[in-house]
Amino acid sequence: MEGRLPNYEFCYVCGHANPLGLNVRFQVQGETVSTRFRPDALHSGYPGRLHGGVIAALLDETMGWAPCLQARRFAVAVELNVRYLKSPPPETDLIIVGRTETLGSRIWETSGEVTDDAGVVYARGKGRYFPLSQADTDAVMALLTLDGEHLTLAEAIERAVGR
Repeated sequence: MEGRLPNYEFCYVCGHANPLGLNVRFQVQGETVSTRFRPDALHSGYPGRLHGGVIAALLDETMGWAPCLQARRFAVAVELNVRYLKSPPPETDLIIVGRTETLGSRIWETSGEVTDDAGVVYARGKGRYFPLSQADTDAVMALLTLDGEHLTLAEAIERAVGR
């Protein structure tokens, strides 16, 4: 089962009220988090080339959500590695997937990839994230909504996975 995760309205990646943002929504699919993004000319580094920073931001946010599914806490990136394999053609629907690799006591490790509907891989990422305290997680969740509703992170995840 898959379901949407909450978002912060002014976030650069997922903010629906940020006119300069990417405006994506994150979905839970089993043990992974995913999103779809269709870039346009405004996301170019130069004509016909999606800016690598956009790809990095999408991977960071998607991979950063993945360990939240198990740990029920948020984390912040301490290291992000992106391997760019090829440039997506303009206006191609992209699928970004993030998954948890390890949940250590001090660092959570993740991986992700950017593909299209045909399965062509454009980029792969690895991330290392520092887990936030429960109090800091609760403070972040106070900013996020799902369909206008404030939830705890645990409630939002339970709703997303259909429990």
